[in-house]
Amino acid sequence: MGALKKKADIDEAMGRIENESIRMSELVENLLALARMDETFELTKTKHDLAKLAALSIRDAGANGSKNEFALVDLAGKTLSADFKLDAAVDASAIRQVLTNLLVNAVKFSDPKDRIEIALAEASGKAVIEVRDHGEGIPKALRDKVFERFYRADNSRNRETGGSGLGLSIVKTIVTRHGGDVKALETPGGGATFRITLPLK
Repeated sequence: MGALKKKADIDEAMGRIENESIRMSELVENLLALARMDETFELTKTKHDLAKLAALSIRDAGANGSKNEFALVDLAGKTLSADFKLDAAVDASAIRQVLTNLLVNAVKFSDPKDRIEIALAEASGKAVIEVRDHGEGIPKALRDKVFERFYRADNSRNRETGGSGLGLSIVKTIVTRHGGDVKALETPGGGATFRITLPLK
């Protein structure tokens, strides 16, 4: 391979190096998180407002440079009122990581102009959280597989977006430890929805 001489070539190479560095950093962080969960992962559950945790996760996603519009809505897609609360006994930092991972995933596979929503509700005595995007969605046959460690449905797509195949596995592990459930669904009109159900107590 010859030396890079043009500034554009150098800039492109530096960009690739930076992206790979970010991807590797994310991979190491996710591996460490999974290692902790496999060994002595203990939840510290206290009552928290899931709407506040969702708002903090949205703030984090915006701070990471996302250009998407984010919204807190109910299950029908209507914007939640400022005084909406949904209390549940959860480990706040763990659930915040769940929401952040799902938002990062949504941003990766959405157009920057697309809106991303976190829907919140109480149903059948449980808390329901949905993270919805309007991107390309997930084929029905793959919706269970995406939670497997290191699973990536399209390697070329993940090379472009920097996916490590661990973020959704972390989501499932945390939700399961809370006694909850997480499923991948289709967003009406197209896109992916991740629905989480959690015990309120």
